[in-house]
Amino acid sequence: MKKWIAFTIVLVYSFSLLAGCSGGDSSSANNSNSNGGSGSTSSGNDNSASTPSTSDSGGSGNSAPANTPTPAYIPVERTVEVPDKPLDLSDDSIYFVVIDGVKFDLMDIRVKDFLDAGFFLDEDEDDEDYFDENTLVEANSTIGSTLIGTYLYKGDTYNYIFIVPVNLSDQKVPVKDCEIQQLMFNIRDSSAFDIYTVCNLSLGCTEEEVIGVFGDDYGELSDVVLTYSDDTGAFLDRYFSFYKNADGIIYEIQIFTNKRIIEDWEKNMFPR
Repeated sequence: MKKWIAFTIVLVYSFSLLAGCSGGDSSSANNSNSNGGSGSTSSGNDNSASTPSTSDSGGSGNSAPANTPTPAYIPVERTVEVPDKPLDLSDDSIYFVVIDGVKFDLMDIRVKDFLDAGFFLDEDEDDEDYFDENTLVEANSTIGSTLIGTYLYKGDTYNYIFIVPVNLSDQKVPVKDCEIQQLMFNIRDSSAFDIYTVCNLSLGCTEEEVIGVFGDDYGELSDVVLTYSDDTGAFLDRYFSFYKNADGIIYEIQIFTNKRIIEDWEKNMFPR
């Protein structure tokens, strides 16, 4: 059930973000080209993105971000690549993001891949639940600075992406070696990054473009979110959620993998 705890936390946060974005952010998003979201001016070919370094050098030497104003969100034109038929949600290869030209395959990577690409954990040593990239995570556990999940910063702004690191092994491992259960980015908190996901879907794209990529068979937890789930079995599915404003502009994207803790009763009912 921990996936749904994490989802509920982010869902509540997303609704508060929608309220905050109903003014300036959504209006700037509406200025985007009908074919575009955020991101670079490249063609957006997924294979053109670079691969994270395999070295283990990033993150630990960075300090907390400076108090630099977040830049206004001005989507750069990006053409959404609409497939001939809706994407197959059971395909591992679609669960990725490209951030500042670096591709992160969420089914395969670890936290250290983000650190190697220049992200860092902004954890306050005075906090009761302080941790850093070398903190050991208990077997079959998640870690987070607020309940479940944490923020990854990059550069000298307060912008971040949200991730849920998870240790699915039967022994303790450092945070940097944890897998990724969930990743989230939005217009308010991630606008400093050039970021997009499968078929060039990105912040500022339209509801119609999302439906063009994934189809119209989606779940609606509310009237502001489109959720596309790989229905491989209860509690084992993975999914994309796209949060939209009143004009159908996407202001937040969440990607869940099936990298999550399975309770004993679930193992018996739904073996992997």
